[in-house]
Amino acid sequence: MSERDRRDDGPRRVETVREERESERERRESELGTSWVSVILGWLAALGTSLLLSGIVGAIVGAIYSALGGSSAATGGGIAGLIGVLLTLLIAFFIGGYVAGRMASRQGLKHGLLVPLLALVITVILAIIGGVLGASFIDQLSGVTLPGPISNAAQNAPQQGLGTILTVSGILALLFPFIGGALGGARGASVGRRP
Repeated sequence: MSERDRRDDGPRRVETVREERESERERRESELGTSWVSVILGWLAALGTSLLLSGIVGAIVGAIYSALGGSSAATGGGIAGLIGVLLTLLIAFFIGGYVAGRMASRQGLKHGLLVPLLALVITVILAIIGGVLGASFIDQLSGVTLPGPISNAAQNAPQQGLGTILTVSGILALLFPFIGGALGGARGASVGRRP
């Protein structure tokens, strides 16, 4: 074998070894499955981040909206509040998904999506428990009426289009955590992957 043939064999063998290592890593990742510890810690990170950011983002969005000359206080405050909530959910679940993907260092998209799914499941369970426990309290409040100014404001509130606004807001509030979790999980897994 000549010197030139030996040099040509070197890079091919290194490339072969790299391909074998990559295929072995992918095989191990598929065997490992889901890291639930990563998902739970990602959910806790998202929960903590949302608690910290909710007031900050809401205040910033409200200040920007009023500085730009927002229209009425009720409508403007509602829009600014919705934007603040959506930004908070997106950022919080991006961080939660990032934590889950980084800790698992594999299948980041899956781990990132499991963070908001876990949050949704826990929220539904807590809502059911609250509904069961709160049913007896609602029966005792059936005869209560609101004071005059509050009652008049509730009766005079415009009702047209409110259902559509609430539906769109609810869908966005459900969608943004999954978008943030997926993006954060994919980013965390790519950063956490060892060469």
